[in-house]
Amino acid sequence: MGQPEATATAAQDHCARCGAAFEGPEDRRAQLRAPDICRACHLDPRARALPLEANRGEGWLGRCARTLVQLIVSPSASFRVVDEPVDHTRVLGFLATLRLPLWLIALALAWAQWFFDDVPGPLARPSVIGEIIGAQFADVLRLWLLLLVPIGLPTLYFFGGILAHIGLALTGGARRSIGASMRAYGLALAPSLLLVGVLDVLTVGLGVPPEVWVFCVGAAVLLAMVLLSVALARTHVTSLIRGVLVALLPALLFAALLTGRGLLEYYRLPFMEAPEIESYAPYPIY
Repeated sequence: MGQPEATATAAQDHCARCGAAFEGPEDRRAQLRAPDICRACHLDPRARALPLEANRGEGWLGRCARTLVQLIVSPSASFRVVDEPVDHTRVLGFLATLRLPLWLIALALAWAQWFFDDVPGPLARPSVIGEIIGAQFADVLRLWLLLLVPIGLPTLYFFGGILAHIGLALTGGARRSIGASMRAYGLALAPSLLLVGVLDVLTVGLGVPPEVWVFCVGAAVLLAMVLLSVALARTHVTSLIRGVLVALLPALLFAALLTGRGLLEYYRLPFMEAPEIESYAPYPIY
C-alpha cells in the first residue's frame, strides 16, 4: 500500500508543465484538479488566461476579437491555464457573439427570399433529404433547425464537452473537471462556428453551389479537429496524440450536424448532376 503513495509523491517533485524539479516549497504552485506546477511556469506570460476571461477594462467585443485571434495564432498557449470552476457564461457568450449576428443575417435573407422572390423560398425548396422523407417535412425541418441555432449552440457545447470528457476518462482519466472539457470544446470550436455562420449566409441567402459548401465544411471540421486536439491535450496536461484520439468523436458530432444541414439545403450532392424535377407545386403553410 505504501509503494503507490511513494510513487505519487515522487511524481509531484517535478513541475507538471516543464518537468523541472521543484527548488523548494516556495517554488511549488498548486492547481485545482491538476498537478502542481513551478513558479516560473505559473508566471509565464504565455500561460495567462485568455482575454475573454481576464477582468480588464477592455470592452466585450475587443476581448472577443483578441480571444479569437489568440485561439487561431497560439492555440497551445491559449489552453495552458484553466480557472476552475469554469465560467460557462463567458464562453457561451463568446460563442454567441461570433455565431448569432451571422445567423440573424441568414435568417433575414431566407425570409426575404420567401416573401419577395419568385423562386422556391425557404419553405418550398427541394433537397436530398426531401426526396427520402418528403419535401414538406424536410422543408419544415430545415427552417426549424435554422430557427433553433440559439438553442443548438449551448446544446452542442454541452454534449460535445461530455463526449470529450468521456473519451478522456476511457483512455486513462481526465486530470481536470468536466467543465474544463466543455470549455476546451467550446473555445476550440469558436473559429469553426464563425466559418459556419458565413457559410449559412452564403448557402441560405445566396445559394452557393454545394461544391463551395463541402469545401467550407471540410475546412471548418479540420480546423475544429486541430484546435480541439490541442485544447484537450493542454487542458488535461496529456500528450497531443491522446488529444487527437479523444477529439475524434466530438469532431464527428460537429461534422454530422453540418452534413445534415447541407443535405437539407441542397437538391444535388457535390460534384454530381442534379436529378430532373418533373413538376413543382408549392404547398401552403397553415
